[in-house]
Amino acid sequence: MSAEESFQILAKISKQDQALLGIEKPESIIIRRLGVAPPAVRPAVQMGALMRSEDDLTYSYQAIVKNNNLLRQQLDKGGNQTTINELTTCV
Repeated sequence: MSAEESFQILAKISKQDQALLGIEKPESIIIRRLGVAPPAVRPAVQMGALMRSEDDLTYSYQAIVKNNNLLRQQLDKGGNQTTINELTTCV
């Protein structure tokens, strides 16, 4: 099932069922846009006198972008469904 199909199903949940689930807008479960914090909010971490490293949030952003790029490549070349399913569930 694609994210868009999931979104359409979640958007149709009745108000009564939404209240039972404790969710105001079930369709908001699907992330359609991910805001990225600017580098000033996620500065590099000093590791000793000479070494620096990126913070965990930057590494998470990089993992999301890398995974999305791999997914796009698989979809564009008609990759097998098992690979596509793995890429859609790993982040």
